[in-house]
Amino acid sequence: MKGKPTPLEANRRYHDRVAPRYDDIYKGPRWDAWYELSWDGLKPHIPADLRAPIADLGCGTGRYGLRLARSGYQVTFSDLSLRMLETARRKAEDLGIADRCLFQQADIVELGELPGAPFALAIAQGDVLSFAASPPRALKQIRRLLRPGGVLVASVDQTYAALEHYATKPDLEGMQHLVQRGEMEWLAHDPSERFPVHTFSAEQLKDLIEKAGLELLDLYGKTVLPFKKLEAAFEDSATARKNSCTGAQALPEAFRIGLGESLAVCRAPSRLSRMPRRYQSATRTSAGSLSRVTILRNHGGQADKVWWRLRGQHSLTRTKCAI
Repeated sequence: MKGKPTPLEANRRYHDRVAPRYDDIYKGPRWDAWYELSWDGLKPHIPADLRAPIADLGCGTGRYGLRLARSGYQVTFSDLSLRMLETARRKAEDLGIADRCLFQQADIVELGELPGAPFALAIAQGDVLSFAASPPRALKQIRRLLRPGGVLVASVDQTYAALEHYATKPDLEGMQHLVQRGEMEWLAHDPSERFPVHTFSAEQLKDLIEKAGLELLDLYGKTVLPFKKLEAAFEDSATARKNSCTGAQALPEAFRIGLGESLAVCRAPSRLSRMPRRYQSATRTSAGSLSRVTILRNHGGQADKVWWRLRGQHSLTRTKCAI
């Protein structure tokens, strides 16, 4: 009889299983709005030089990296799940951009020497750091692969937002574990696919960043808006998108105003520790000089960003490209 799988095996097993239908799971008007809003925040920080190498870490099916590769960038994709990588590779081939994409299976805490490094931009969307066996080790691995002036965009889960789940279920043991250790379990239907998920308070995230050798420049959380409960509003926006509008501009005007207001609320220090579902920050290396504070403008969604900017002497040549 086989024993219980390790957390790493459970993580890989789950993502291998859902890879063929992963894009369908996160599909629909509210997800379309979230991805476009996320992209609006990412776009200002994409390297101006098409020669600047980019890494999509924990890439899944490659949503963000493939969009960058379509614009002409060289992108390295890595993921723990081989089937996720295979899905991303097939999509690259179908798009005719496989020559600009490199694929390598890797655990984010053991990235090794990824082809294309050092990177100008690293993306770790989908709470990859929260899924890592050791978020501190993962962050140090990523920092090692960034060039001076490089940017990391990542998402992490927020501890107090996770309490909402336990508030609706009689799981006092799970709640206690979350509060005391900042961990919860990925609740896959199959117990062999369940693995720990690390969550963070604002103070813990600041400590994580500092210990990784990065200096925090900015930190705020999102969102106060319950996207799932507002499904009808996003359904309305789907009609607007059909009328030649895309992204945030497709959202109803009143709803877009509400998204903007939610960002202002989440930046308030008194709300930072409790209200947001996830966190967003800007940091720099302590040995470097400040390039600029990275301020994100994407509002709302199910995953927020953590931004770090490492300042060095490297400069990039600006080129024009449409993304």
